[in-house]
Amino acid sequence: MNTYVVLAAGNGVRLWPITEHIPKVMVRVLGKPMLEWICGGIDKDAGKIILVVGAKKETVEEWAHNSRFRDKIILVEQTERLGTGHALLQAEKHIDGDFVVMNGDNFFGMDAFKRIASEKGYWCFSKKVEDKRHYGVFETDSGRLKWFEEKPAEGGPGLANLNLMRLPTQFFDYLRNLEKSPRGEFELPDALFAFAKKNDVAVHELETYWNDVGFFWNLLDANAYAAENLMDEKRDGEIEKGAIVKGKIHLGIGSIIKAGTVVQGPCYIGDNCVVGPEAVLRPATVLEGDNHVGVHADLKNSLFMRGADAHSAYVGDSVVCGGVNLGAGTRTANLRFDEEPVDVYFRDKKVNSGKRKLGCVVGAGTKTGVNTSINCGVLIGENCRIFPGTVVNKTLDNGTVWKG
Repeated sequence: MNTYVVLAAGNGVRLWPITEHIPKVMVRVLGKPMLEWICGGIDKDAGKIILVVGAKKETVEEWAHNSRFRDKIILVEQTERLGTGHALLQAEKHIDGDFVVMNGDNFFGMDAFKRIASEKGYWCFSKKVEDKRHYGVFETDSGRLKWFEEKPAEGGPGLANLNLMRLPTQFFDYLRNLEKSPRGEFELPDALFAFAKKNDVAVHELETYWNDVGFFWNLLDANAYAAENLMDEKRDGEIEKGAIVKGKIHLGIGSIIKAGTVVQGPCYIGDNCVVGPEAVLRPATVLEGDNHVGVHADLKNSLFMRGADAHSAYVGDSVVCGGVNLGAGTRTANLRFDEEPVDVYFRDKKVNSGKRKLGCVVGAGTKTGVNTSINCGVLIGENCRIFPGTVVNKTLDNGTVWKG
């Protein structure tokens, strides 16, 4: 069996405000943390699982102590944020042979784990991408690692580095000899390339699903993929007479789909949810649990975290965090007039999502008044108060009182 080192120390700044109080590895897909999906995938092949924790470590530690993997898990801490190479170095004393290292904040199709377990020797995995400018990319020679470049200036297709590799214990010598990169970190890919100069490292292309969940639209994609391909179909709740349910659904215990409601699967409805009457859930809608989606609400390709509610609202291609209450008539825009890809405005920069249809993120505990409109690409922080009848057309920090 393999030893796995799972890097779980990252904060997930680009996923704000979703990650305001949880680390990125604990962001959920179909109500389950990404770290749990990872550990479930490697469980059969793993003799031990070393989790390198850091930012908001208490959340990961609590999950680990209560998880079904607790007998395999070893927790080590990266006390300073000095890069992925430095993070891996913290696991050295627990490793006595070859090991596999991977990111805990990536989401994979389940076939990936079978492939990982089957490969021998020293290797790293890549994924073919259409625009290599957003990734560290490998160049290969006869399937072997030849060169590595971080976010090249020129676009075009390339093989993205997944930070997924199998290595020997002597690799730690390369980590100890690393110099800081231009961004002031000790980078794992730099050590990998130095190791490959003296050792044979195969580059395998991963053909199954992979998502690095860097931004909230990636989280929506991961949930949509999981609902279509990984979700267990069950109907443990109640479906009232007069409700229409089409396609694959997961309906949790204590949940009810009320009369006149239309559900178009795949949809995930967790425990203790009330949907309707006369609501619409369109494909790839995820309700984590304890959600109330009221009369005439219309939800499409959106994630409602636990305890978020919506009343007579339209929510499209958006993430609504826990404890949010969207007042009656709240509407989220998800399409620009010119139909160009949606720009998302963070605190310090603008990012083009590449998505023609994309809504917003509403942070935990925020409440909107009746007839609120939220522009596409907007990020609203935690515990904001949005006055009735207003238009939110900019990113709002935590605790903002917005009067338009």
